[in-house]
Amino acid sequence: MSKKELIKRYSLFLFSVLINGFGIAVITFANVGTTPISSSNYVLSLHCGLTLGQLTFIFNVLLIIAQYLLLNKQERKQQIYNIIMQVPITVPFCLAIDLGMFILRNFLPEEFAYPFHLALLITGTCVLAFGITLAVIADVSMVSGEYFVKIVAQKTNKEFGVIKTIFDVSLVILAVFLSLIFTGFTQIDGVREGTLIGALCVGPLVRVFLPRMKWISVYLIDKKDNKQTSEIQTHTFCNVITIAREYGCGGRVIGKMVAEKLGYEFYDTNLIELIAKESGLSKQTVSKNEGLDSALLYEMIMQDYSVPLNKSISSQDMLFVASAKVIRNIASKHNCVIVGRCADYILKDNPHCYNVFLFADIKKKLEFCLKQYKEAHDVALDKMSQFDKKRSEHYLHYTGKNIEDPHNYQMCIDVGNLGLDKSCELICSLAKSRFDAEKSK
Repeated sequence: MSKKELIKRYSLFLFSVLINGFGIAVITFANVGTTPISSSNYVLSLHCGLTLGQLTFIFNVLLIIAQYLLLNKQERKQQIYNIIMQVPITVPFCLAIDLGMFILRNFLPEEFAYPFHLALLITGTCVLAFGITLAVIADVSMVSGEYFVKIVAQKTNKEFGVIKTIFDVSLVILAVFLSLIFTGFTQIDGVREGTLIGALCVGPLVRVFLPRMKWISVYLIDKKDNKQTSEIQTHTFCNVITIAREYGCGGRVIGKMVAEKLGYEFYDTNLIELIAKESGLSKQTVSKNEGLDSALLYEMIMQDYSVPLNKSISSQDMLFVASAKVIRNIASKHNCVIVGRCADYILKDNPHCYNVFLFADIKKKLEFCLKQYKEAHDVALDKMSQFDKKRSEHYLHYTGKNIEDPHNYQMCIDVGNLGLDKSCELICSLAKSRFDAEKSK
């Protein structure tokens, strides 16, 4: 990374830190509960004479010291730069909190209707998510709270989301305890519905904002370095057909038929072993997580949204990154058909990629499930609903797009009307025409 690009990235990160500080100020000023990580600091600020920004600075310094103590000598050498860089970041962050509180107190009334409280809370949550998104794009450092959780998760070999939840809940409990002590057990300050809303909504909002703001990265990259990198790298593109589908449309069956007819490799469940090797996780773990169980829960709580996907230690994020590497690797080696796993998005830069979406009306899908999977009527209906919902959540979570949006694909097929054989023929014919056209360019 060149010096010019580094300056750009740190400038963006500094701006993101200021945005984050102001976001926390707006959430706190809404007076319906502040963020979990600020809750205990806010309670102390109400009773000890120090501002929220000042207490946040003290708290962050303690977290930085704790990070250093948790690491062994070798780890300290490897991560000392990241630890030290949190100090100059903490100062403007805390100043932004106090400046934001000062501005809000002087320009907004002290008392207003409850809907306005909620409006401020929503605004502050969006501002905070926007700031975190910019920090992720800058990709040079992390704030103290997130980095502390990351180190603890690594040292304990626990899921990032688990440690993050324990950390946040502990701070909220401490805030409640401090409130009760300071008020003689008469009231609780700083912990209300806004605390829960902030905890649940910031992460998903970051994942919504991030794909739509990736264009900022173009302005961060040094054009000279990018040109040199492009000259060094060579890309090999093979013909790839990706198939996304609704449950009960026979995506696996059609994909296998297409692969056999064209003489392509076929990848579906056989990707599990390759992904397991890439991620370092067991095949059982990969298989279980690929079931997309509790996809929305992971999106809202368990994900490491404070860093780019390739640096996340969340098992769900690790699996997606591993899947992407495996898919890009096989797509560069031989012609193939890939079912699911956001392959259309992962291979969006491959000009020889033909993306297909399969759908059908509920009656046709039900008939297929009863015949092909030998499922009971109610079981089939429940699976159709649950799988489609989970796939949609998973796709939106990692791509920022709607899986049913026809703009994502070159072909959308109503399998219920065409049937399996005709759908296979149509895919083969049009995909082959597309590949031939690309070769002739």
